[in-house]
Amino acid sequence: MTVSAVGVALARLCSVQVSEQDEGDFPDELFDRVDELIDAHGADDIAEIVAGAVDAGQASVEQAIVFLNVAVWSGTDNGASMKTTLDGWVRQADDAVRLGIALHHECYPLPTRAEMVARLSEIALRFPQYRAVCERHIADRPAI
Repeated sequence: MTVSAVGVALARLCSVQVSEQDEGDFPDELFDRVDELIDAHGADDIAEIVAGAVDAGQASVEQAIVFLNVAVWSGTDNGASMKTTLDGWVRQADDAVRLGIALHHECYPLPTRAEMVARLSEIALRFPQYRAVCERHIADRPAI
């Protein structure tokens, strides 16, 4: 589809007011709008589009986190392509917005516990605002 279709779908998604505290009680409109954005984009990985909306002031970080958590269940690959993007943001750790979105995603960051512990330990030192979420991931992830 065209870029304008993505822009329209993104604007419609960003107009849905949600918060992480609504989990389990999201409006049906949210799921419909996420589906529209995925369809307009032509791919399941909408992470960069949603992060760009935060950069542009169209959406809050909290909205972005919710949008991407819903997108995992809306796409055709169970979030695999988007997880690759989110893990890349954690590895790079050079953009506070993208890092915050990735760290608050419903899946553990990075494919292995060893890589996650090493990377999140560094991130916790460099980004004090994310120390608590880094420590929580490290404490909660099984040593498998």
